[in-house]
Amino acid sequence: MAVINVTNGTQAILTLGNTAPLAVPGAAGGLVVPFVQDITVNATPGTVRYSTLDSTSSSAFTTVNENSISLNVLVDETVMFGESGNTTNSVALNGMFDTSVNKTEVFFSVAVTGTGTTGDINISGKGFIGGLAPTASIDGAVWLSPCELIVNGELSKNVES
Repeated sequence: MAVINVTNGTQAILTLGNTAPLAVPGAAGGLVVPFVQDITVNATPGTVRYSTLDSTSSSAFTTVNENSISLNVLVDETVMFGESGNTTNSVALNGMFDTSVNKTEVFFSVAVTGTGTTGDINISGKGFIGGLAPTASIDGAVWLSPCELIVNGELSKNVES
């Protein structure tokens, strides 16, 4: 079994773009979200459970997938509130905050096994940024925020060639 070790800094990289090509890991113009503390890729089918009188156990069937990406990040001013000089990628131009407020659909990828090498795997999709809630406290010297990407459609596994 091959363990994916995220401690070398090339895995678990979230890239955002207003087009799919800009969201590919390592793409010029892609918005790489820095300071990710943790990230969860959630690919969950919905389920319906039911019982019948002739069985002592319940049964189930699956429905559509409810996919999402959730993470916690240290707030970076440029990524959260925009970079005025970036005309290539509107997500980078407006920042995650305005992109969320404006309900703009984004494309994303999460580098799972790295980027830039043949065979590297990433998970991609499109959806909406939600769940931003920057917080600060006297115990923490930085702003922290949860974030959720609400996937619109299906997640895809991609292998770099």
